[in-house]
Amino acid sequence: MLGLKRKTHESSNGFEHEFGNFFSALCYLVVTTLLAFIIFMVLAMFRISSFAFNTYDSLNNIPYNEVGLLLGTSSLMSDGNTNPFFVNRIRAAALLYKKGKIKYVLVSGDNMHASYNEPRQMTLALIRAGVPKENIIADYAGFSTIDSVARAHRVFMLKNVTVISQEFQNERALFIANNEGMSAIGFNASDPASKLSHYIVYVREFFARVKCVLDIYFFDTQPTYLGAPVQIGSSPLPKQPSNKPKRATSRPKQPGMSASALHNIISAQAVNSKEQTDASSFLKQKRLARERLEQTLKRDQESQDSPDQTEAAAPSVETQN
Repeated sequence: MLGLKRKTHESSNGFEHEFGNFFSALCYLVVTTLLAFIIFMVLAMFRISSFAFNTYDSLNNIPYNEVGLLLGTSSLMSDGNTNPFFVNRIRAAALLYKKGKIKYVLVSGDNMHASYNEPRQMTLALIRAGVPKENIIADYAGFSTIDSVARAHRVFMLKNVTVISQEFQNERALFIANNEGMSAIGFNASDPASKLSHYIVYVREFFARVKCVLDIYFFDTQPTYLGAPVQIGSSPLPKQPSNKPKRATSRPKQPGMSASALHNIISAQAVNSKEQTDASSFLKQKRLARERLEQTLKRDQESQDSPDQTEAAAPSVETQN
């Protein structure tokens, strides 16, 4: 009995030891993966922030782009007061246009339902600020920064663009534009006079950047809606696909010796097929001989009938005499 208890106790200790090793390895793997993910996210955050070097605060230094992409926000805050982020973005876009730094303004914002229409609000505000209506293009499917930037490239066919928003959103938008293969710069609209009173916006931006990294690197998030290409200014529309080649892909091939020999053989067979064979020549001769025989028999028959007719006609002549 003592030996049996000792063996049972030893096997129990062995299982607990193995399970403990497995659990320790699993915890080590989870911690390592989590640590690697945190390091990756931190580096990605720094990557987004690095696009601050592609933004401009001065109208004098910013290069010219034909189209400016104005990112949308509501004209009013939740308490009903005017939204300073909206006002400053409109002012920045109007200054860019008046200084000749952009020619068209693509206003992109949320229009999920009839009572909330960011592009329409921005269009009316830009017209009041002095931007002609014909130089304003509205994108009503800019539900997020990813939607606005991706649609600017894939729908409105923009390769070079000036993004207009506050600096924190410009950095994230330029990060997305870089992933889209666009050459984009940002013009920083002014922040509100009191950032502390709008701290919730900056807190929300941190989580927006985390989501942006996940959308780009892990989920491959696509725009909610796409559509037919829309031309703005001189931006070229995609060419229609054609099966016709622009030029000959290779020189015409000359027939080789084998091809020439085959051609001669086929030609010879075509000529020979038109010539009479021995059998056809024999049949023709046989037919001609039969025709000659029939003609001879016919002449003999006519010669035999002609004397009888002569004798029958003679008495009638004598009687008349």
